Amino acid sequence: MASVVNNLDSIVAHLPGVRDGVADVAEERAERVRAVVEAHRRTGDLASGMDVRVNRTDGVISLEDPAVLSINYGHWARDGLTWVSGIHAIEAAL
Repeated sequence: MASVVNNLDSIVAHLPGVRDGVADVAEERAERVRAVVEAHRRTGDLASGMDVRVNRTDGVISLEDPAVLSINYGHWARDGLTWVSGIHAIEAAL
């Protein structure tokens, strides 16, 4: 008869081989995001100190900046008439 193991997802997620595999894929995708962020930083279009972080257990890639939504997706300029396109760095990870 089959049995159910409680917390099997957590057990598998924390196996060394699985963690290494997730970390490798997450880091590869984070490099794409970093490339987009750095391209804008070098041109002066991105003046902030946006940082890319990778969580190794569950593969979360995040951008850290108080204005991350406006930077990534776009925003209206201070004049209220001009749309400033976002850099779409988060989508680069997909």
